[in-house]
Amino acid sequence: MPPRANREELIDGPKTFRKEDIINPSKVLGIKGISDQHPWYIIVDNKVYDIKDFVSDHPGGAVILTHIGKDSTDAFYNFHPEGTIEILANYYVGDISREDIITSTEGFTQELREYKELFKKSNYFESSKLYYAQKVIHNLIIWAISVTILVKFGDNLFGVILSAAIMGLFWQQCGWLSHDFLHHQVFKNRKYNDLMGDFLGGICLGFAPTWWKDKHNTHHAAPNVHGQDPDIDTHPLLTWSEHALFDLFNPEMAKANANDFPPWFTRFMVEYQTLNYFPILGLARISWCFQSIFFVLPDGQNGKPANARMPISLTEQLSIAMHYVWYFYIFSFISSWKLMVTFFFASQVICGILLALVFALNHNGMAILTEEEAREMDFFVEQVITGRDIIALNPKLQFVVDWFCGGLNYQIEHHLFPALPRHVFHKVQPIIQTLCEKHKIPYCKTTFYGGTKDVFNRLGQVSASSRKIA
Repeated sequence: MPPRANREELIDGPKTFRKEDIINPSKVLGIKGISDQHPWYIIVDNKVYDIKDFVSDHPGGAVILTHIGKDSTDAFYNFHPEGTIEILANYYVGDISREDIITSTEGFTQELREYKELFKKSNYFESSKLYYAQKVIHNLIIWAISVTILVKFGDNLFGVILSAAIMGLFWQQCGWLSHDFLHHQVFKNRKYNDLMGDFLGGICLGFAPTWWKDKHNTHHAAPNVHGQDPDIDTHPLLTWSEHALFDLFNPEMAKANANDFPPWFTRFMVEYQTLNYFPILGLARISWCFQSIFFVLPDGQNGKPANARMPISLTEQLSIAMHYVWYFYIFSFISSWKLMVTFFFASQVICGILLALVFALNHNGMAILTEEEAREMDFFVEQVITGRDIIALNPKLQFVVDWFCGGLNYQIEHHLFPALPRHVFHKVQPIIQTLCEKHKIPYCKTTFYGGTKDVFNRLGQVSASSRKIA
């Protein structure tokens, strides 16, 4: 596909760029951050692309903004199927100059690329349809058990709470399965994956797949990068690094954020976040449900730049509506309004804790990077040092951890190969760990207890820093 001929940069042919023109746009263009007044450059295979006009058509949404001003070669091939480079060719504007050519990284990254090709030849990226079929069926059985208990014991407090707990588990497991489909791990045809995402994520779980993609894809592109990763942008409810404290104690920033939370509330949440941790996790699902609903409404993305908004299909909107139809319908099996309220809050809170417990173990408490640090760091190294794998204390019970965490306990491997089906993670994990040890790259593998302890330690450190600064 030929590059666009009407671009200002191509009037006199493709330009030659110095790397510093791309990597340090604020230095060369005299701006800080992304500006509509300047090109939005990325580098892939030493070719420069201005993607400003492409963002609105990008299927992954605004995640692409996290790589403006970067060499995005590995990120690009990690997130896109073969052939996508032909689409990007429409936005080609020039090449990196000979003296600045970015060569194939030696060592860790080069070996990782070679292993990826080896995994392809070994058919590791070919999913087992039978595996995922039984996973979907097992999830629906969990739902049926919950509803059956509610039908038979909807007039009993214990029965209502038991049903709510099983429903929370059903939602958690649907979250892991929809995650797999929306990462396109299962089918080669992405439309089939998206339809299963609408079913498992929308109808079953009540989370909008497009909202999830917008949030989760950005997390994958910039894990634990302060100011970019939405998964750590939870201040002041939970504050994961001292970076966020500057906003709290900087008078100008505090004034700018005055409409968000009052200062007394912010300081209380930061200083006592180890005590608030589990109550906040319990409210996570309710928060995500509201975010999903607002995201799929006609004006749900008004806070985003116009060219970074993602299209919402009618199928997705209907899937969210259908979730609440069946969910509130089963309330008819409950004998009193008090038990209905009990079921509602118990199911929501239990699911929130079950989901967030695993989410927190994946990255929280690991290294937090500034945007400048992330820009200078190798893409694959960034994925490794910000992630954490979880193993069972007793190796014989590893299958329980794998099931409960939905394969996300192999978080490092998942971030290195997002399209790799979860049923082969255990095969690649020892290879990746050995490779990291060979190149002296920190590889975090711990137990569920050890990871949770690390999370609490990090929260406590930030709280202590807050008190010291105050």
